[in-house]
Amino acid sequence: MKHLLLPIAALLSSNALLLVGHGLMLTLLPLRAEIEGFTPAQIGFTASSYFIGFVASCLLTPHIVARVGHIRTFAVLCSVFSAVVLLFHAFPQFETWLVLRFFIGACISGLYMVIEGWLNDRATRESRGTLLSIYTVINLAMLMVGQQALNFADPSGPILFGLAAVLLSLAIVPVSLTATLAPAPMQAVKLDLRRLWQLSHVGMGGAIASGLVTGAFWALGPVYARGVGLETSQLTLFMSAAVLGGALFQLPLGRLSDHYDRRIVLFFSCLFGAAISLLLVLAPVLGNLLLVLAVLWGGSVMTIYSICLAHAADSAQSHEFVLVGSGILLVFGISSAFGAPLASIFMAVAGVAGLFVFSAVCLMVFALGISIRRKTHVLPLHDETEPFRPVSVTSPAVFEMDPRTEPLDPIQDDLQSSP
Repeated sequence: MKHLLLPIAALLSSNALLLVGHGLMLTLLPLRAEIEGFTPAQIGFTASSYFIGFVASCLLTPHIVARVGHIRTFAVLCSVFSAVVLLFHAFPQFETWLVLRFFIGACISGLYMVIEGWLNDRATRESRGTLLSIYTVINLAMLMVGQQALNFADPSGPILFGLAAVLLSLAIVPVSLTATLAPAPMQAVKLDLRRLWQLSHVGMGGAIASGLVTGAFWALGPVYARGVGLETSQLTLFMSAAVLGGALFQLPLGRLSDHYDRRIVLFFSCLFGAAISLLLVLAPVLGNLLLVLAVLWGGSVMTIYSICLAHAADSAQSHEFVLVGSGILLVFGISSAFGAPLASIFMAVAGVAGLFVFSAVCLMVFALGISIRRKTHVLPLHDETEPFRPVSVTSPAVFEMDPRTEPLDPIQDDLQSSP
């Protein structure tokens, strides 16, 4: 383990600082937007802007890295991210926040791609699974630390924005001082939605459902928590509980899907998630059970993405895994951009509880789609399934690090690249 981590210690340190700052902003911005008087619809549209920037950067970052390299790209994106964070407090207007959140989405997506491309370059076939698991754990843990940092100061003041900016600026230091050579330029993202749909209707449908629900949660979850009477410390625990649930249930549900048809696991996860969503509608009478329900909701909903990816990978050739993973991620990102505005419509009708009414509807529609698909498509043989791997929703570069990705041999590569 030591020989695996030492060469990438600086990169993982930068990643940890980056994710703490990003985790803080994920929860702070919706809460601050509500304090500034934004409506749920306006908060939803700022979140949409974030996800549009995220998707755009997935397509553009490889070209930037090809021009200036990994280290300079990382430093530039972190610097821009840090500067943009400070502008939120200075210009608390809806139109300005639309632009600023676009840049945050673009910056974090690009930073994910640089980090994951670098990690993939350092990983061997034997170590990729271990490295991917360590990276996923660090991501989830640091996001939760960032969420808890919201308790350090009043969200209506400038201190938390300053803290996030400091963390993002410090993230530049370890990478900039590393003596390790940067990897070769990353490959541009290839997107073939038609091929993805042919490979897995359920995988693509799950990316849409998961994007709609989790995109709405990240944007409007703090608004819901504040609306049901939670204090800031309780609000951060509520958000962290959902992330913790996703982390705790990721591997057990994934392993279960290795032994049974993944669609069955997805079907019951959706039904369970929908039931928990409806219970969360009753938040005012639940009291201390709210955190328990948040863990269960995160465990059932935030695992859908990885299981759908595994299901799509079962139907793909090994050399198609990066294409499939990139397609699933970009569909997820595009769907996330629609999630918050759609959820805000439900909140306009049903109050803050409308967020989880929207969640329940999306999950039940996906469960219905799975049920219909299973009747028209034969069960996959167990021998054809790839072992489950937990994957972060970060960037297309993470799929190159996944052990399910098999490089083509030179002869195949030449044949496939021939006109």
